[in-house]
Amino acid sequence: MKNTLISSTILASSLLLSTLSYANTDDANHWSVGAGRYVFTLSSDNDYENDDTFSGYNLTAGYAPNNHFQVRASYFSLENHDYNDLDSTGYDLMAYGGVGFTQRGFRGYGGAGFFSEEWKFLSVSESFSGLQLGGGIGYNWGQVALDFVIRFRQADKYEDFISESGTYVAGSGNLNVSYLF
Repeated sequence: MKNTLISSTILASSLLLSTLSYANTDDANHWSVGAGRYVFTLSSDNDYENDDTFSGYNLTAGYAPNNHFQVRASYFSLENHDYNDLDSTGYDLMAYGGVGFTQRGFRGYGGAGFFSEEWKFLSVSESFSGLQLGGGIGYNWGQVALDFVIRFRQADKYEDFISESGTYVAGSGNLNVSYLF
């Protein structure tokens, strides 16, 4: 019994020490900040000439507690392609599940979240918000990551702005470069 107690103590001590030493070697980068190019379009299946397309920049920040889950927020500022005085600013908040958030290599993910934006034309403004689905692919080099992300929004949130009937799709895409720390 004395040998069993000594063996158990040595085993427990070695497991504890190995766990502590493994925890101290965690070199995963859980936080990220980035910037990129952002495009949003509101398209109709009836009239392709009157699609509303905006483009501009976005800033992102994210936290990944592990390699398979990330919460990411994006701020964007966009200009309309057809009307110089029509601008869009807002944010996205997404929760993603996938691979590659904290470890080097391929990144692939999908998720759901929320968007909120405001369109301004001269002194008139209109706000939109709702749910969205999205996904992305990219590569994680350890300190730097490159992502291409596509999101589809609830198009019915824009119905007050839409002048013609038909089926509409509201989608955005962005290419980001992020610093991971």
